[in-house]
Amino acid sequence: MADETNRLLDFSGLDSEKKLELLYNNSVEWEKKHEILMNSTDQFFLIVIAIIIFFMQCGFAFLEAGSVRSKNTVNILIKNMLDTFIGGIAYWAIGWGLAYGAGGNSFCGGSQFFNYQLSYELYPKWFFQFVFAATAATIVSGAIAERCQFVAYLAYSILITGWMYPIVSHWAWDGAGWLAQTGFYKDFAGSGVVHLMGGMCAVVGCYFMGPRMGRFSKIGEQLDMPGHSVPLAGLGGFILLFGFFAFNGGSQGSMSQEGDGGVVALAIVNTLLGASTGGLAVLFINKFMFKRTWSYLMCINGALTGMVALCAGCNYFEPWAALIVGGVAGVGFMLVHLGMLRLMLDDPLDAVAVHGGGGLVGLFSVPW
Repeated sequence: MADETNRLLDFSGLDSEKKLELLYNNSVEWEKKHEILMNSTDQFFLIVIAIIIFFMQCGFAFLEAGSVRSKNTVNILIKNMLDTFIGGIAYWAIGWGLAYGAGGNSFCGGSQFFNYQLSYELYPKWFFQFVFAATAATIVSGAIAERCQFVAYLAYSILITGWMYPIVSHWAWDGAGWLAQTGFYKDFAGSGVVHLMGGMCAVVGCYFMGPRMGRFSKIGEQLDMPGHSVPLAGLGGFILLFGFFAFNGGSQGSMSQEGDGGVVALAIVNTLLGASTGGLAVLFINKFMFKRTWSYLMCINGALTGMVALCAGCNYFEPWAALIVGGVAGVGFMLVHLGMLRLMLDDPLDAVAVHGGGGLVGLFSVPW
């Protein structure tokens, strides 16, 4: 680097006109190199963040495996792995094209299917969006755990990652999408696009699949059906908490522009604060209002709900507001949790309450 700098600044033996010409050429060359460095920094940032978010699949797998009965552990682990394998192919084939392909309309994209003529420069964004799509699909797997046939699971995994999530993300996050064009929809990291969409798919799945055998009595009373391993579920919950910092902070999408670092840091701090009040709200409501035992899993779900709610405005809220949003999300979780039980909708992991309830709170919190 030092030799290169000396070469560019070597003016010996040159007249004034040649020196000015050399200075101009050097400035243009350095500007190009600086632009390349900035682009590469943003691409590397997206790739690293996407890899961390991808690790959340491990968290989902542990959480779901610990929350079901031991006889269904292998089945739920295989299904989580297939979210990645099947989802990757589906997103490559049609997902990206429907989400961000050029030449589309306000409903969906219209090109770059099978990554045809997709520039390698866009592959970091492709991978980042794919891990979001896989997250949306995994939300449903927890809600219909222990009672979904293997072939049906494959079908819905393809449908969500290859069709539903891409179109919804086009509406909200592509400039040509009808929702983005309204100028009113604000969803920084996917409270609505990822979590509410996944939560709505989950509640539909719960309705059509029906409850697990033995989950409710003939008169509608709830019968406990606990998972086989709280430590396993707890480990999964902690991995998800870790991944959410990348999920929300990484949605800035770049690290080379002025202010990017501050936005990422604000998003991460707000995500932490939202998780804190969300988890505490659920823990205390469950203990003191409903006179139940201290519940670690309910606390984890409350924290996750707080993080989901912060997705929409974590780049915008002041920290004190993040505390309020997280606490409200915890209350929202309890309301949806109790509503699902009242309607006899069986959700072993409370995925609808976490992602649907938290997503709604997050979207409605941003305008306020």
